[in-house]
Amino acid sequence: MSGSRRSATGPPQGLDRIVICACRRAGIDPTSVRLLRHFANAVYLVGHDRPVVARVAYNAGVIQRSRTAVAVTRWLVSQGFPATTPIDLPSGCSQPVVHSEAPREVAVTFWSYYPQPPHSSSSKLEELARLARALHNVDGLPTIPLPTYEPLRSMRRDAVNSTLDERSLSWLSQRIDQLCDEYAQLDFPLGVGLIHGDMYAGNLLLDKLNRRFVLGDWDSVCTGPREVDLAPTFTAARFGLDTVSLGRFATGYGYDLRNWSGYSTLRSIRELSTLTALIRLAPVNTASASELRYRISTLQDKDHAAIWQAQ
Repeated sequence: MSGSRRSATGPPQGLDRIVICACRRAGIDPTSVRLLRHFANAVYLVGHDRPVVARVAYNAGVIQRSRTAVAVTRWLVSQGFPATTPIDLPSGCSQPVVHSEAPREVAVTFWSYYPQPPHSSSSKLEELARLARALHNVDGLPTIPLPTYEPLRSMRRDAVNSTLDERSLSWLSQRIDQLCDEYAQLDFPLGVGLIHGDMYAGNLLLDKLNRRFVLGDWDSVCTGPREVDLAPTFTAARFGLDTVSLGRFATGYGYDLRNWSGYSTLRSIRELSTLTALIRLAPVNTASASELRYRISTLQDKDHAAIWQAQ
């Protein structure tokens, strides 16, 4: 990526230090802090005997989104829905723990840790379909205000502040406008309600203690068309998911998104949204920069068969 534009979307400096500071404020021993994953957010494992997960979210709006995620998951658990559980902090302070890192917002939240088996379950897609259906059938809404789903909102903001070259940025801006115009014309047969907002198999975790799967990563929870929660799985063909697996997911949920007239628009929106984290990481991660260039190239060329690499 080239260009003179200064990126304000990359990760803040010293993520380890931020987590350690947040742990101390939360009353959690920061002696053992290990990075598990860093993509859209940074995820750390903290502690030995009774480990917990610390999630570091950064950039505009993350404080309110993190606060909403904690409140919604607590409410869902009270309704009997298997969501990942935020912990009660030993210090008694509320979540998220906010860290000052101008010009960004940085929010750290702490969650129960679910150690995962080395190999993914073959039934994961069916479980994801079942949980998607269960979430969409939850009665009522939590009492806290929820955002309304807006396609590609963060993508538009992050692209403007990115290090993308002018040609890619121009194409991306036009494509966002086109897809948002198409989205505004859609009719959604599944209706509007509480949605996860980023529902894909990677956010499904095995809770071995209770012998069930739980759904995690609630940073995008909002109200919106339920079809939005189905789009990530069907878009996973970009990452090699076969048509048989897609059929099992559709059967498990009870609706095949591919038969809906708005499918291509929603899939294209999801494909474009996968660039967001890559745009943030590209200035500091060569693998992310390379994958970002490849995805943009295949989208510009309308290469629908190209397989992307998961990050």
